Amino acid sequence: MLVSDYEDKGYIEGYAAACVDILGKLTGEKMSHKIYDPLTVNLADQIMRSYAFNMKDGGRSHPLSDYEDIEEVCDTLLQETFDVITQEYRDGDY
Repeated sequence: MLVSDYEDKGYIEGYAAACVDILGKLTGEKMSHKIYDPLTVNLADQIMRSYAFNMKDGGRSHPLSDYEDIEEVCDTLLQETFDVITQEYRDGDY
């Protein structure tokens, strides 16, 4: 996948910010360290960087080439958000 414009970049970054906001609200975790930089897209390098999400590779940098399209990026963010909330619920940490 190639993100070529600021509209796509903003959409991905906004979606990640919304997921972090949901995590904070539903888990009660103070997300201040993750809200500042939940996920950024570097258009020049075609890399996403995130302290909040592990994505597919579990690291801080995530190549956009690992994803077919923006929908797959958003699905990955949503699935990780769901997994964290589910785990918190199972652990009784909600």
